[in-house]
Amino acid sequence: MLIIRDMHEYTLGPSAVALGMFDGVHIGHRSLISVTVNTAQELGLTSVVCTFDRHPLSVIAPDAAPAPLTDIDARLNVFSELGADCALVMPFTRQLADQAPECFIEGIVDNLSAKLIVCGGNYTFGARGSGNIDTLRMLAPRMGYELIVAQDVFDAGELVSSTLIRRLIGEGDFSRAERLLGRKQKDS
Repeated sequence: MLIIRDMHEYTLGPSAVALGMFDGVHIGHRSLISVTVNTAQELGLTSVVCTFDRHPLSVIAPDAAPAPLTDIDARLNVFSELGADCALVMPFTRQLADQAPECFIEGIVDNLSAKLIVCGGNYTFGARGSGNIDTLRMLAPRMGYELIVAQDVFDAGELVSSTLIRRLIGEGDFSRAERLLGRKQKDS
């Protein structure tokens, strides 16, 4: 898997792009990335997983930033195991945090030759998280990409999320947290 840290370095042709932070790369994330990889293969596209080098809250509201479930190297290993062709690790900066949603997606589409974007139903992006799946749907015809909103994954009636996993770890329910992460956690 090719790893790049600047979208201007991308040269692998038309792509299917998975968008998300992917902290923990839990079973919901794995499902979304697998949809991206499989659809890319079917369509003859390069699969790209786009993530950030740090949690966005570490820049926007450092006191509210959660402890990461996985470091970037662990995330990249899972992306590779899932068959991604490329990972874009974007440095999350104040400038990126302040970017208009449309500008962020335009950069993804133009620089990664994105023909397909895959994200979760609760995905937000752009300044103050003002962009969402409705924004992506609205921009798709003009920017020339297809959108897949991956199905949510539930466990015991709860949406699988990094927030849920952090709560489970805090409650000492390591067994369920590990199951939702799809692997054993290191010292928690």
